[in-house]
Amino acid sequence: MDLLQAIILGVVQGLTEFLPVSSSGHLVLANYHFGWGSELPLWVAFATNTGTLFAVLVYLRADVARAIRGTFTGLVSAEGRRSDDWRLAMLVLAGSIPTAVIGLALRPVFEHLNAIVPVSIALVVTGIVLWTAPKGGPKDTIRSLTFRDAVLAGIAQGLAVIPGISRSGATIALLLWRGAAPGIAPRLSFLMYLVVSFGVAILGADEVLSSGITWGPLLGMTVASFVVGYGALVILFALLRRGRFRVFAPYLWAVAALTLVRVAFA
Repeated sequence: MDLLQAIILGVVQGLTEFLPVSSSGHLVLANYHFGWGSELPLWVAFATNTGTLFAVLVYLRADVARAIRGTFTGLVSAEGRRSDDWRLAMLVLAGSIPTAVIGLALRPVFEHLNAIVPVSIALVVTGIVLWTAPKGGPKDTIRSLTFRDAVLAGIAQGLAVIPGISRSGATIALLLWRGAAPGIAPRLSFLMYLVVSFGVAILGADEVLSSGITWGPLLGMTVASFVVGYGALVILFALLRRGRFRVFAPYLWAVAALTLVRVAFA
C-alpha cells in the first residue's frame, strides 16, 4: 500500500468513525470502488483506530479526565463513590462489558459479513436507525443516566461489530431513545468507544509490529484519521445539538443503492 492510498483510507476512517455512517463498512466500500482488492491488512485497522482514538482523547479530554479522576477517588473513598465523576466512570465500564462479550464471542461470525452486499444491506439498516431516532430527551446530566441506559448502549456497540452498522449511530440512537439529551448521548458513546479502541490497540500491536509494514503509510494513515476524525466530532456534536442526526440516513441509502447496482451489473 502506498502513502496516497493510506492517507485516503485514513480520511475515510476519520470521517466515518464518528459520523454515524460506519467506518468498517466505508473502508470495505472504498477498497471495492477504488479497485484496491477485497481485504484490508491488519495494520490498517490498527493505524486508523489509533488516529481516531487520539482524536477522542483530545476532543473529550475534560470528560476523560473526569472519568479517570473519578475512578481513582472512588476506589479509595466512600465520598468519591458518591461523585458524578465516579458515576461517569462506572457508566462507561457498565457499557463496555457487554461490548467486549459480544465482540469477542461473535466477531468470527460477523467477519463473514465483511463483503460488499452484506455491508450495503447493513448500511440501509443503519440509515433506518438514524431516521427513526428521536432528537433527544430530558436526561441531560450524568446523574440522570441509568446503568440500564449504559448496558443497552454497550449491547448496541457490540452489535456494531457487523460491518456497515455504525457504532456511533447505534449507540447514540439507543441513548436518544432512552431519553438522553443530544449533548450527553455522544459523550457517553465516545467514552465507551475509547475503552474498545484501547483494547483494539493493545490486542493488535504485536501482530502489526511483526507484519513488516513500512512506517510511511502507517504514520500517514494515523495522522489523517486523527485530523479528519477530530473535525468529524465537531460536526457531529453540532448536528446533534440542532436535532439533525437523521441527515445521514439518505446518504447511507444512496451509497448502498449505488453499490448494489454496480455489483449487479459487474
